[in-house]
Amino acid sequence: MYDNKNRRKQGTIQIIGAIVMIMGMFISIRVSASDVNDYIIRNNIKPAGEELQLGRIYDQDPSKNGNINMDYDSGKPQMIVIHEVGVDGGTINGSIDYMVRTQDSAFVHAFVDDSRLITIADKNKKSWGSGPYGNKYGIQIEQMRVASQAAFYKQIATLANWTAQQMDQYNMGEPKLMSSPSTPQKNDLSIKPDGNLTTHKMLSYKFNQTTDHVDPDAYWARFGYDINQFRDLVSKYYNDIKNKSNIGYLDSVGVTGEGNSIKVRGWHYSLKKYEYLFIMDANTGREISRQQVTTPDIRTDIKNVYNYPNIEKSGFNITLPTPQGRNVYIMSRKTDDPKGDDVGGADDIRFTSNPITTFSNRGYLDSSSLTGNTLAMRAWFWAGQSYKYQFIFALDVNTGRELARKNVNIATRPDVKSALNNLDNSEKSGIQDQLEVPIDKTIVMMIRRTNDPKGDEIGGKSDYTFGDNTISSNKAKYDQDSVSINDTVLKTRGWFWTESSTYKYQYVFVMDKNTNKELARKLTPIVSRPDVKNYLGNFASADMTGFDVSMEVPSNKQAYVMVRRTNDPNGNEVGGFTQASYTNNVVNTKTASDSQSDRPSPTGKIDLTGTNDAQKAWFNALYASAQQLARANDLFPSVMMSQAIAESAWGQSELAKTGNNLFGVKADSSWTGAVVSRLTAENTTATNQTVTGYRTEAEGRSGKPATTFVLANKGTPYYIYANFRKYASQAESLRDYVTKIKTTVNGSTYRYQGAWRSNAGSYQNAAQALKAGGYATDPNYALNLVNRIDKYKLNALD
Repeated sequence: MYDNKNRRKQGTIQIIGAIVMIMGMFISIRVSASDVNDYIIRNNIKPAGEELQLGRIYDQDPSKNGNINMDYDSGKPQMIVIHEVGVDGGTINGSIDYMVRTQDSAFVHAFVDDSRLITIADKNKKSWGSGPYGNKYGIQIEQMRVASQAAFYKQIATLANWTAQQMDQYNMGEPKLMSSPSTPQKNDLSIKPDGNLTTHKMLSYKFNQTTDHVDPDAYWARFGYDINQFRDLVSKYYNDIKNKSNIGYLDSVGVTGEGNSIKVRGWHYSLKKYEYLFIMDANTGREISRQQVTTPDIRTDIKNVYNYPNIEKSGFNITLPTPQGRNVYIMSRKTDDPKGDDVGGADDIRFTSNPITTFSNRGYLDSSSLTGNTLAMRAWFWAGQSYKYQFIFALDVNTGRELARKNVNIATRPDVKSALNNLDNSEKSGIQDQLEVPIDKTIVMMIRRTNDPKGDEIGGKSDYTFGDNTISSNKAKYDQDSVSINDTVLKTRGWFWTESSTYKYQYVFVMDKNTNKELARKLTPIVSRPDVKNYLGNFASADMTGFDVSMEVPSNKQAYVMVRRTNDPNGNEVGGFTQASYTNNVVNTKTASDSQSDRPSPTGKIDLTGTNDAQKAWFNALYASAQQLARANDLFPSVMMSQAIAESAWGQSELAKTGNNLFGVKADSSWTGAVVSRLTAENTTATNQTVTGYRTEAEGRSGKPATTFVLANKGTPYYIYANFRKYASQAESLRDYVTKIKTTVNGSTYRYQGAWRSNAGSYQNAAQALKAGGYATDPNYALNLVNRIDKYKLNALD
């Protein structure tokens, strides 16, 4: 990615300026010649502490990443891998936010700039940022690019100190560079690491079959710096850790009482006089509270390991008060200041690898689902004290009023007890039950622990509302399962629920799409639909909603179906009526036989050679629904699936996973549902086109605002952030795609009518018609669709 220019020649010098006497021994530090290192040591540049912002990287959980094992090969990390972001001007928070959004592609453990080092992923688990070899052995950190020499000094000091800390914590040994050739090679991936410090470039040159990045050499070269100098600075900090009389360990930490105190046990040895324990905010690194350790906990076990004077008096075992609902960690300070400040110098140990959350009426909704009007939920709620009864409530989001309640048993949840650091009675926190709720409401669930057998507030109560998890019981009142044409016979099946069940007659109408005038009508009985009853739940007469009819229709028309319930025996509006129109499903009537539902099965078979198990599973779960929808709506199933594969990366893209959006459909002004924002590539459609966005993907993820610029050539890619439609399911995405292809207009004509099967005649022509209609700006879009159909023999679906 980058050229490493102007590298400084290396030599070695003996730094004798500061000889440190510790425990009766003299230590001298030998480092490579480096203005950067010399400045950091000479001016005692203080490294920034590590901030923990864990919880947003879900891809370290095999249950959420496709069952990928995220354990290191040897059970713990064996090296540190240094990266840099590759773009100037970004912010650390912006880069972290981008990586969280795109973690399915890549993520590292930590980021560092000139004032902060933020860890976003569990260092006890792998990340994926440097290819298979680096991923299975290394803790990985990304440097932001800083502009000034002073900022670089601070960044390198923080990075080197943190690297030394990881080497000490995970027993990696003294800093040693991994061997790496001077030119790219493809070495055996089974060899074990021969060093504990490497860069992305060193991995690329040694295992070029896995990665080809060359950071951070070019960035470091701006400041006359390289990995050899960095190794020497890490060695300095590592020797400080190993030889300095400031050592300690946190044996245990846990929330007690009702979540408002923390019990800690550990030890901290230093030659300083006073010891204080601090509660630190894990998000900001700032102090919340402090307490002096006045009576040491005697630790003969530590005396047996370290032969330091009076080290047995280094223990602490106390309870610290802390606010509820905070993410915190413990810091121990030895100081000569009686107030616990760092006046005159202090020895601090931040136990950032042991973060803990204090709780206040803590709960979580694991899952919820609605079948008919039955809402099933699984959750937990720790109230902090014992109550006799537990009730679940359904509340109206808009009014806050109760809709339903039910007395339920408290289930045992040992996983919650473990997660809450063994809080008293926290295993008695589970809820798993069902509740009948009204239809057509937006609902939020509430758990109440109470001493009142009716679930009221009498005698004391504690409530927890899952406010971030709303549940809609809104139901569609009609749907069309299928519609097809065979010669001049239209066949359709669907259902229509009416609030009043007193209408005597049901008529099915075929309507002209262009004029909205009637083409044909037929009296048809209302048929039983148990599946609709299950869907609608407690709607009256929900099972008697169906229609299933074939009827003659005029030829050469664009038509849709309307169903009318009426008291008029002729099907008119006399005496009261209600009706539903299925305008999203338009079919072309014609005299030639073109029935898609009756079309003979092809002789070929789909060939998914070259796809992985996840891709096959996604395809096999989806194609039958896509085939049915396409055939019922005069479309080619092969084209539909080829687009879904391309736009969703076989269902594995971020947009497909987070928004169930399989076709890259953007949220235009007509869309009123939920949206997902993501960086997407566009192509210019004309020469000298003015666009607003980013020239490269890297620029887009840098955190910078978009700019306006001119691109000279037609078909040139650029990047923008766009809102895309978010669907409740992938099946909904399929239906919305059909609506888009069948109903989008361009002036007085349908934009994609050339892609309709009856007009295109072949999937090749349909693909060209989609490109001509402006579905995508990629000039090779149609060709790629066709090539994909041919490669996997998707035309077998047609």
